[in-house]
Amino acid sequence: MYGNEELLTDEGYRQLNGNQQYELIAAHCRGIEERIRSASSRPEAVRIADAACTQIELTCHSVLIRTALAANVEEMISRYWNTALTA
Repeated sequence: MYGNEELLTDEGYRQLNGNQQYELIAAHCRGIEERIRSASSRPEAVRIADAACTQIELTCHSVLIRTALAANVEEMISRYWNTALTA
């Protein structure tokens, strides 16, 4: 990875190239995506996403990373549950 992501600041994130930013976000989302995909219902998938985002907010100092991860998990819910993002 790219050092201690939990301590990565917005400026540090901006200094990563596009591929590095993508890899960082993808690495954090690997387990989340499988859990969202295999959820038994859309509400369960939303709960999984909310819990993941809460955990990220507690451990990550970068607003940019938190925002990117949140957008990524919202997109996963839309992709796997094919509905609007209103929970």
